[in-house]
Amino acid sequence: MKGVYGLKIEALTNVGKVRKINEDSVASFVCDQYAYAIIADGMGGHLAGEVASGMAVDIIQEYIKDNITEDMDHFQVKEQMIKAFHLANIHIYQYSCENDSVMGMGTTTTMCMVRNGYVIFAHVGDSRAYLIDKKIKQITNDHSYVQELVKLGQITPEEAKVHPRRNYITRAMGVEETVKVDAGIKTYKGQKILICSDGLHGKVDDDEILAKVSKPDAKKSVKSLVKLANDRGGEDNISVVIMEGEESDA
Repeated sequence: MKGVYGLKIEALTNVGKVRKINEDSVASFVCDQYAYAIIADGMGGHLAGEVASGMAVDIIQEYIKDNITEDMDHFQVKEQMIKAFHLANIHIYQYSCENDSVMGMGTTTTMCMVRNGYVIFAHVGDSRAYLIDKKIKQITNDHSYVQELVKLGQITPEEAKVHPRRNYITRAMGVEETVKVDAGIKTYKGQKILICSDGLHGKVDDDEILAKVSKPDAKKSVKSLVKLANDRGGEDNISVVIMEGEESDA
């Protein structure tokens, strides 16, 4: 078992400059078998988003702890991560239906796990995950209205950044009884992994993220990224995670 010795995670979540409540939830975990980080960006009005994102993170973590075993290959781990997302989705949906104060709540959720020389990820919504070495590559696809327009060729990526409906997401956890979860596997060779909510990537371009994350101190990098998003208005909650480890021999 190769494990994930040497992998470090730095995380920071911030309420921003406008909102009174931070509805983002962030979690990370490192052990000898694997390491992971999760960002969930809640929505649904006063406190509801906070409840939804917190439930997503807690339920996924509990499921992973109970169901990922050492003998699994990376494809089996990916399937378990998808099951964890589905379980969280139905719990959030049912809780929302049973409690009027949080009715209609939902959350984006993005998770990356490093295990045995691979990055395994699962994703719903418009939070993002990137792989970063000398270049930056987004490995998740935004489930958003403007991304659909970009895919159809109706607007450019540059136009998407300023589109009036750029914050409208087309897929979230807890909104419906079922949800489609995107998941994938990438070879891990020591690249940095960045996960962030749209409070960051809505204000900071990929090239700017690359410049900040390329610096050696990950703790300073996450602080610098949050500060930059706040300096540009900070209208949304801002969450950033950087995972960095030693080069893999997988």
